[in-house]
Amino acid sequence: MTFDYTRLRATADRLIGRFGKPATLTRSTAPAGAPQYPWDEVTPSQPVTQSFTVTVVEDKATVRYSRADEGALIPRSVRVLTIATDGEAPRMGDRIILADRPHEIVLVSPLQPGATLLLHEAEISA
Repeated sequence: MTFDYTRLRATADRLIGRFGKPATLTRSTAPAGAPQYPWDEVTPSQPVTQSFTVTVVEDKATVRYSRADEGALIPRSVRVLTIATDGEAPRMGDRIILADRPHEIVLVSPLQPGATLLLHEAEISA
């Protein structure tokens, strides 16, 4: 028996829309690669920057732990953002502009039970 997550997604969308704020997500993509033929000239080009509007619920700074190679837990202070799924999906390395300043997204965890994407949880440095 499978569970239908569509009602849960509708609830998540409604709550993020109610308590969230708009933010700008920017992504820089690398310029085109090597020329197609060896006799073509290589022309340097600038990276292409795209901007997307997303809805974000910002949480306070919290401590999360990473495990080092030798097994020790390393605490790190991060700010957690809950991002709605109706806009562009965030990626590691994207920059998000909040009220205070731009931040780099260091980790993205989609909350996706089964095939239903509910929300994105993104970590930015605190």
